[in-house]
Amino acid sequence: MQFDKQIQIQYLGNISSWDVPIFGLIFVSIMIHTLFFCFLPSSITPMIKSYIISTFHALIGVTSVLYFFLNYSVNLKQINRVAGGGIYGTGDEIMIYSLCYSFGYFIYDLLIMLFYKSVRTNTALIHHILLISVLSLGILNCVCRPCHFYLLFEELSTIALNLKTIYYDRTNLHNTFTMLFVVSFFLCRIIYGSIICGYALRSAGLFAQMALDIGDLKNTFFVLLQISLCVLSRILNFYWAILILRKMFRSKRSKTKHESLNKKTL
Repeated sequence: MQFDKQIQIQYLGNISSWDVPIFGLIFVSIMIHTLFFCFLPSSITPMIKSYIISTFHALIGVTSVLYFFLNYSVNLKQINRVAGGGIYGTGDEIMIYSLCYSFGYFIYDLLIMLFYKSVRTNTALIHHILLISVLSLGILNCVCRPCHFYLLFEELSTIALNLKTIYYDRTNLHNTFTMLFVVSFFLCRIIYGSIICGYALRSAGLFAQMALDIGDLKNTFFVLLQISLCVLSRILNFYWAILILRKMFRSKRSKTKHESLNKKTL
């Protein structure tokens, strides 16, 4: 079925998925991370190896988003630049490279989790499956691609999370990175991520309406699927936030109780 191209551009954008070798980029990303994992010293446990590589990926993702913010314009109210695939000449065309790199990383990391039980957790598996599902739609069908790119900045909290685990045996560093993780998690994943998702949900609703009006059922389905996955990802982040707060309060209560016992002993 042929659609009115000008109307479709208003919600989908004018960037094609096939202007770059996406499968080649994804494959190279998988291989880079796999080789990185293999060449790290065997004295390092698989879990610590995965944290080191995760930190490397997070640094690249955060840097790429910061570079975009500093060099290009951002319009979170323009449907095709949030829920679509972006517009040529705005810088949106470079987002695909970072997304393919991250997609390859998440596939590699999922395989590592399946292969090494010590690296695997249920929430991490769900998180990766969600991300792979979401990113595949953005990469292959240009639906919500800019939103996915902006959300790579959430990985800033991953850096502190990984470093606090890597330096678990160095108390001062561990405590410092723990504090940084808590702060960055709430700033990046709860506040920043929710703002981006809020704009994305608004644009995705308008996208679905415009696509449905011209009979573009395929992209209507894809954007509704993205909305569902976006909501699930927010639920997962808020679930993690509750766990973090519980752990903090439990730790504080335990510390207060310990200090009280010490005073009584004295």
